[in-house]
Amino acid sequence: MHADDMPRVIELKDPEGGGIYKICSMYQDIIEKQPPALWFGANAFFQLEHLGNYTEDKAREGAMAMLKEWASKPCPVFLLGLFNANNKKEQEKLLRGKSITPENLICWILQSGRYGGLFSQYSYDAGTPQDLKGCAPIMIDASKSDKIKTIGKTDLSEAALLHLVENQKRVISQFVDFPDGGWYCFYRTFRGLSGREAGNQGQHMHFISSVYGVTRETLVEGFLKGECPGNGFHVHLVGYGEEPST
Repeated sequence: MHADDMPRVIELKDPEGGGIYKICSMYQDIIEKQPPALWFGANAFFQLEHLGNYTEDKAREGAMAMLKEWASKPCPVFLLGLFNANNKKEQEKLLRGKSITPENLICWILQSGRYGGLFSQYSYDAGTPQDLKGCAPIMIDASKSDKIKTIGKTDLSEAALLHLVENQKRVISQFVDFPDGGWYCFYRTFRGLSGREAGNQGQHMHFISSVYGVTRETLVEGFLKGECPGNGFHVHLVGYGEEPST
């Protein structure tokens, strides 16, 4: 695995005066067609060693344990059904009215490896608007503008957080490619994760695949510029605004 395919550590200043804390970068990183188990295992090792201050041996041991745990988690049947759905109508029928969690998506990506699937990720982050002063959190749930929730430390007011959601552009897309040339993509925007896109969608992501009449190259080029296709299928997202378990 090439070093460019691994996440980077970002150091952030604690607005409450607690010094410097570290997170793994989520955006502006490109992952190109990696075996899912290999990439997620290496990612876990990276986080344990660089963020958890584990020794190399302990990080490797912990990463293997985490990967085995993920591999044993049940994946929703409707997501697994996508692997055998060969047209747009079938794929959308499987996803219509369903809800998925971030864990479901990781499990699905890992399961794709059993069918020869390779994992890719392309992201875009326009950065924090210059008219905002302060530390932005990792995630904002603004689906209810009178009750904004955040994950991660911030010193921004609720009005500033809402302004950030409305004006900051972030896109993250995750692909699974198969040996026959078919591919699937789930992508999300900052506004979509915050429940602020047009329509009564709530928190959601989008789905698109090789049967939607758009080339992978065109999609990737757009995602890297922060541009999303207009014909992606909405998929309800749950559990994204919860604090991650430790």
